[in-house]
Amino acid sequence: MVAETFLVAWRRLEEVPAEPRTWLLAVARRVLANQFRGEGRRRALLGRLGALRVEVAPDPGELAGEPGLRRAFASLAPTDRELIALSLWEELDAAGIAQVLGCSPGAATTRLYRARQRLQSALESDGAPDPITIAPTGRKAP
Repeated sequence: MVAETFLVAWRRLEEVPAEPRTWLLAVARRVLANQFRGEGRRRALLGRLGALRVEVAPDPGELAGEPGLRRAFASLAPTDRELIALSLWEELDAAGIAQVLGCSPGAATTRLYRARQRLQSALESDGAPDPITIAPTGRKAP
């Protein structure tokens, strides 16, 4: 609170009177009132957010019912997991993934292709009896 009070004084230096004590006390009072109002708004927002129902994406192994898929997905690097999740769970195309990652659609397509290849390799090395086919974004699996 003290720092904010003196920040206001610094910004409004030309308005500070010769005897600044009462002026600074008035500024401090307003800074404190703003903090109390802000805290009340934060509490109200937390109350509203607490009342919202949040849907959590299911575990990847639960989606396919395949324990091998769960292990293979968990073995991937976090960036690969994110790419696959954006593609399959969020159903984003290359342009959407590119926007999320802050890259070009071509780069997103290449990264997603490589992540899918690494997932397929992880599935095959896990000894999964029937490896899954992951369709490219925008197409259905055969």
